[in-house]
Amino acid sequence: MMKQAFVVLALVGLAFSAPQPKKVFHENFKDFIDLIMDEAGHDIDHLLEHYMEFDEFKATWDYLQTNNFKDLVYEMEALPEFVAVVDFLENDNIDIHFFIDMINDALEESRMKRSARHQLSGTDFSAFINDVIGEFPKAKLSALFDEKMANDEEFSTAINNLQSDEWDQVFSALWESETFQKEVATLRENGVAIELILDEILAIFGQN
Repeated sequence: MMKQAFVVLALVGLAFSAPQPKKVFHENFKDFIDLIMDEAGHDIDHLLEHYMEFDEFKATWDYLQTNNFKDLVYEMEALPEFVAVVDFLENDNIDIHFFIDMINDALEESRMKRSARHQLSGTDFSAFINDVIGEFPKAKLSALFDEKMANDEEFSTAINNLQSDEWDQVFSALWESETFQKEVATLRENGVAIELILDEILAIFGQN
């Protein structure tokens, strides 16, 4: 996600600038979230307000705040295959607990604001995720991604590692776990499609 036209100028500028502290991955990720919230935060809040009118969406939203959901997450985190995923990410300086905490904070701090009605694609949680993705400033996110890949060695290394055969093996082992698949099925029964969440993560980086 970002501007390749600036690469040469940025490299020249780096040669004459004071060294800047490097960002860990979740700080880079926050740059994407901040861009989304600056560009589309109000629209996303408004979408949430509209979806809260639908029983189908509300049932999933309420489930995500139950002890049953929290217990499922704890069970998932205890799986050896999940531990392997966490170890891989942590070796890549990606703190997965930051993202889990961020999701929990978002659920607990939901705020509704009044606005004109948006065009909605459905009434359930999956439709909400799709509509949220539709509000993302895709071109700016893609440009930010390209900029970081060109200018931030730690970020580009982390992304490249997530495209490696080793990551494919670690993630596939988790996905093929019978216990994990049962947990995925439980989430799906409660309106949460893991595949769609993965699509949203790609969209945050402007890659979907």
